[in-house]
Amino acid sequence: MASNLALAALLLVASCASAASAAKYTVGDTSGWTTGTDYTTWASDKKFKVGDSLVFNFAGGAHTVDEVSAADYASCSSANALSSDGSGASTIALKTAGKHYFICGVAGHCSSGMKLVVTVAAAAAASPPPKASPTPTPDSPDTTPDTTPTSPSTSTGGATPKTPATVLAPPAKQSEAGATGLRATALAGLGLAGLVAAALF
Repeated sequence: MASNLALAALLLVASCASAASAAKYTVGDTSGWTTGTDYTTWASDKKFKVGDSLVFNFAGGAHTVDEVSAADYASCSSANALSSDGSGASTIALKTAGKHYFICGVAGHCSSGMKLVVTVAAAAAASPPPKASPTPTPDSPDTTPDTTPTSPSTSTGGATPKTPATVLAPPAKQSEAGATGLRATALAGLGLAGLVAAALF
């Protein structure tokens, strides 16, 4: 159960980080997806990555946004489109790294410049969570029996002399600030675990 909660917490943090870093790009900015816009220049200063989205705004029925292959992009052909939308408001998630090609499938629009190619970089890998370091504990008294051999006694009682006991110093006192920090960390961890458990049940 504890490992399930830890895994759920890790996934929650990773998904929040991923969602927070994704960007939405409105193609053509205020011009939208239309003829007469230079989409090569528009895309030139953008850094697209997996997880980002392209928002195509256009008049429904007047244009389409078709994702096509590189060859179909070069020839302005939408006959073998990977996807096509003519609704007027299309959001396309960039799910894979590499080049993505988009054209308007209405006759003459692509050849008039209504085409876009974006290069999508792989999403940055989420940094692994820090490894838990053991919490320092005060030194505890050594309870291991002494097994050092002793030499036989030459005294007349025949008793073997005992090795003197080691005197231990009292444990070092922890600072109040350190104890407070540990309590705060423990409470934060319990709070996160509670949120994850509430979400799971």
